[in-house]
Amino acid sequence: MAKRFEILVGAAIGLGMTARAAADGGADFLLVLSAGRLRVMGAPSLAAMLPIRDSNSFTDDFARQEILDRVAIPVYFGAAACDPRLSLDDLLRRIRDAGYSGVANFPTAIHHDGAFRLALEEMGLGFGREVELLRAARAFGLATLGYAKTRMEVDAMLAAGVERLCLNFGWNSGGSQGVPSGVPLDQAAERARRVFAHVRRRSPGTLCLVEGGPIIDPGHLLQVCDASRADGYVGGSTLDRLPLEMSVMQMTSAFKTAGLLRDDPGSEERRLPGLVGRSRPARQLAARVARLVVTDLPILVEGEPGAGRTTIARAIHQASGRIGSLTFLNAREDIASRLFGEGGPAALLALRQSTVVIESADALPPLLRARLADWIERGSFERFAKPGERAPRARLVLTHPPGGEALARALSAQRLVVPPLRDRMEDLPLLARAMLRGTQRVAAEFEPAALRLLMAQSWPGNLRQLAEVLMRAATEATHGRITLSALEAQLGPVSAPAPASPADERDWILDALRRNRFRRGETAAFLGVARKTLYNRMRRLGLDS
Repeated sequence: MAKRFEILVGAAIGLGMTARAAADGGADFLLVLSAGRLRVMGAPSLAAMLPIRDSNSFTDDFARQEILDRVAIPVYFGAAACDPRLSLDDLLRRIRDAGYSGVANFPTAIHHDGAFRLALEEMGLGFGREVELLRAARAFGLATLGYAKTRMEVDAMLAAGVERLCLNFGWNSGGSQGVPSGVPLDQAAERARRVFAHVRRRSPGTLCLVEGGPIIDPGHLLQVCDASRADGYVGGSTLDRLPLEMSVMQMTSAFKTAGLLRDDPGSEERRLPGLVGRSRPARQLAARVARLVVTDLPILVEGEPGAGRTTIARAIHQASGRIGSLTFLNAREDIASRLFGEGGPAALLALRQSTVVIESADALPPLLRARLADWIERGSFERFAKPGERAPRARLVLTHPPGGEALARALSAQRLVVPPLRDRMEDLPLLARAMLRGTQRVAAEFEPAALRLLMAQSWPGNLRQLAEVLMRAATEATHGRITLSALEAQLGPVSAPAPASPADERDWILDALRRNRFRRGETAAFLGVARKTLYNRMRRLGLDS
């Protein structure tokens, strides 16, 4: 049996590239399933339950061509037992001779219910025949993995002697082709706990695995495993379709919004509001925004007061192309009725094409946090827009001071950390000019000494403080220039003694070069020296290379 701190992982896949990637990622075994192949062809996993292919030959064909003999971990064959013309012994012999390590009952009748399921069982074409298949597999030296949902199905699998029992909670609920499972995560964990306790009483050597339904990320898996002491997990859509959807959408979005990352002098005016800058932190922030805006994932924008959290929230709404409303709520107020529509106006979270921004999210009451988490977990929040759905559900954005990791985890939100101004000082000239342009004032240039004074500040109030200082200084501007005296009236003078030694001078010039991205003309203006003087000093100090 697997050690408690190890989680056995099986990858239910349908493509050679995915199989090799799963093996490289540490998967313990593979299941080749018709559903996996149909997923990479663009169909939902559910299509495997329809008579649109000869499931066994369909699965065997791609597995032989792309997977068998290409991975070093065990490969289980997903066998369909429902065909009454099929000899189970002949099928098991072919599976063994092909080199598969084991067999699993898939497609499986456990996904059917009601009168149709009853008719299948009465005609000998349902779950009972799958149990017969797995019982017979032992005589062919094949390992077995049995899918089950109910206690009765579990008991039948244990009676057949399966080595691995997979408790299935239905089709995965995430992504563009997910099927709502109707099973909340806490209920799935409790069901697994009860079932696995029963299994271990009856068959202590059987490995207990979970799969499907609300389990769509490692955090969900840990919650279920911790509650049920499950030995492992089988992932299908969660290992191929969901990561593929996310990565392809993010990469496409990154190419589509590549203009955000241009480094030419005029690019700042074309960037999203709040993303002006050439520094590494600014570029990283712009790139992450570009990856996230294409999804409907909740986003937590974290940063110091005045760093631009609200501006980034507006930029996310704008870049998402949403034509609905942008609504700001303050978590310090009673906002539950506006979010969920209790006895008041229509629920904001149900409005399509809109964005809801909850500011000061650190002040969210515990009950409201739990309710938001439950709403997201139950699938009320679509992680991806459905195919053909022109109006995606509301996007949830939260702003939070530094230290929002716990809330982000609780709400399954993506974190966007907005850097403070002191960590991106080389962006200050661009930010300052952009702020002045935004006021529609003619003053948009600075005396070199005025710019040096701005960059000598620590800016504890971040962008908000910078904007306030600039607005006041702009009223004193003459001939379209912000002067040193206008800024000193706001900030006070900053002494800048001449370097006392060549080493100090070298550091002084290097710092100025870094602040201006090693653009020599801008550096000379920043230092208040002629360009030729800067070149001569750089050559003398060995900085001209």
